[in-house]
Amino acid sequence: MNIRMETAGPCRREVHIEVPAERVKNTFEEITSLYARSARIPGFRPGRAPRDLIRRRYQKEIADDVKERLIPEGYQAAVKQEKLTTVAVLDVTDQKLEEDQPFIFSVVVDVAPEIALPQYKGIPLTRKTVVVTDADVEKVAQNIREHNARFEDVSDRAVGAGDMVQIDYKGVCEGQPISTIAPEAEGLGEAKDFWIIADEQNEFLPGFAKGLLGAIIGEAREIQIDFAPVFQVASLAGKKATYFVQITAIREKKLPEINEEFFKKFGLADAQEFHARIREDLENTNKREENDRLRGEIVRFLLGNANFDAPESVLQEETRQQVYDLVRRNQSRGVSAEEIEQKKEEMFDSATRSATEKVKLRYLLGRIADEEKITVTDRELDDQIRIMAYSWRTSFEKLRADLIKQKALDQVREDVLGGKVADFLISQAVVTEEGAVA
Repeated sequence: MNIRMETAGPCRREVHIEVPAERVKNTFEEITSLYARSARIPGFRPGRAPRDLIRRRYQKEIADDVKERLIPEGYQAAVKQEKLTTVAVLDVTDQKLEEDQPFIFSVVVDVAPEIALPQYKGIPLTRKTVVVTDADVEKVAQNIREHNARFEDVSDRAVGAGDMVQIDYKGVCEGQPISTIAPEAEGLGEAKDFWIIADEQNEFLPGFAKGLLGAIIGEAREIQIDFAPVFQVASLAGKKATYFVQITAIREKKLPEINEEFFKKFGLADAQEFHARIREDLENTNKREENDRLRGEIVRFLLGNANFDAPESVLQEETRQQVYDLVRRNQSRGVSAEEIEQKKEEMFDSATRSATEKVKLRYLLGRIADEEKITVTDRELDDQIRIMAYSWRTSFEKLRADLIKQKALDQVREDVLGGKVADFLISQAVVTEEGAVA
């Protein structure tokens, strides 16, 4: 088999393959024999029809089957001879197929890049040490109390910050009920017996919580709302509205007592053990965050010190995915289709940069993994899926089945491998310890 390869661009090759006439003739014979054994020709029993008749009757089908056998066969021979690591087959062109002549065809492929790795052992890193203070511990302890608070009815005072308030309300915008302007926004126009917390950081609409402060049960109020220029309900974006509100009940937040019963709820004995657990959790969180930051430094070092081209087909696919994710995130934030269209060039440029870095990093980490013989075991893969399943509140079995169905298992394995390589590089780095930061 005659094989010749040309460079058609960065990471792109055009392979020209010539299958010898003898191999072409033998393949025609083999395929014709298969048809002769099973073809039904009027006037002949199966397997008894003359081969010349079979050839004439099934000429196109036989030729197509010969090509389907010779092209993959020749392609695999070329991959082996030229030692190609292909990532995509882009095009196949062939000349006329004749039984007694060589069969010539060409395949255009993208191949994995050839990477000259930078010196990846001994990367200079600076590790920051963050000290967990008593104030940090106390802040978390207070947040835990807040999270476990209960609300009790009160009737002898006005609404204060942090209270839970039951209201009836109806919104009006430009003289029309909001429920008419935006019928798709269920609950935004009007509601009865609706509970809301008078907390500006977690309020129903900007300014709504402040408008409830000082109100007493039975009082009616009008609250003015300015909808943001970019609002999830496009028909209300940038407009002003008035909400007519009736206060029907008030509940006061009651923090739990710090006592034996409180500690027992967390499986702890006393305040000392409670605070020790918080401190340990904060220290572990700081270590994880610092490790993530060091991984970021590793990534910047590798990308800044390795110069190579990535396969165009892989870049295009990753860019498409990045653009899709950007559009989806903008839509979820309430950005209109018109605004997305206006920003399409900016979004495409951002997606292209992100995709290029992601693809190059994937090749770099994979290349280092090969060099250092770093692999991912099935157990490590399953452990990662269990973590994902816990985070997404689903079962390990269901998530694993979904990943297999979506052909995404290799992506998870690749992510685990990348993490292992990054941890290896950190272990091999020259690390300078920065003074403790409180």
